[in-house]
Amino acid sequence: MIFTAIAMLCLGLTLGFRSPVLADPYSKPRLSALDSHVVNAGGNVTLQCISWQKYDGFILIKEGEPKFSRTLDSHYIFTGHLQAMFSLGPMTSRNMGTFRCYGFYKRDPQKLSMPSDPLEVHISEAVEPLRLSPNISDPKTVLQPQDYTKENLIRIGVSVLVLVLLGIFLYEDQHSQSRIQYTASREKSESVKVAETSE
Repeated sequence: MIFTAIAMLCLGLTLGFRSPVLADPYSKPRLSALDSHVVNAGGNVTLQCISWQKYDGFILIKEGEPKFSRTLDSHYIFTGHLQAMFSLGPMTSRNMGTFRCYGFYKRDPQKLSMPSDPLEVHISEAVEPLRLSPNISDPKTVLQPQDYTKENLIRIGVSVLVLVLLGIFLYEDQHSQSRIQYTASREKSESVKVAETSE
């Protein structure tokens, strides 16, 4: 008698772990993002709606948008769950938001399960489109890299030209001073000769 009770208890615990007892045939499914609920702008995200309940299909809705509704048939997976994979994208600021999913049976498609817990899908701020400075009106000036090679060559050319002109001015100045000195010394020697001859 005791052995039979222990055997039944062990059997009950084993079956309980394999197939959990769900009192509510419309229990809420679980919604999650496969990779991450934070998505790059323009990227795609896959949402998994999953349940132990043998729903025929799942419905994905977006809170605040009554027109957004996607329906998929459920599929068995190796864990014994049923699931549906909803692909969203390309993601923009318009289609991010809070999502929920519901399970349903085809025999009564109007009756839905309890909603899943909300899942918020966001767009990564790191890859948002380039924002222009308020002082910049032309996006080409931001998007195109500036070419400094031409500007540097122009600066070098102007510097060389200035140095050449300075060299010419210095040469002319020295040459003119030596010419003045030569003229002065010549005039002086001529004056000395004139004075000597007059004596």
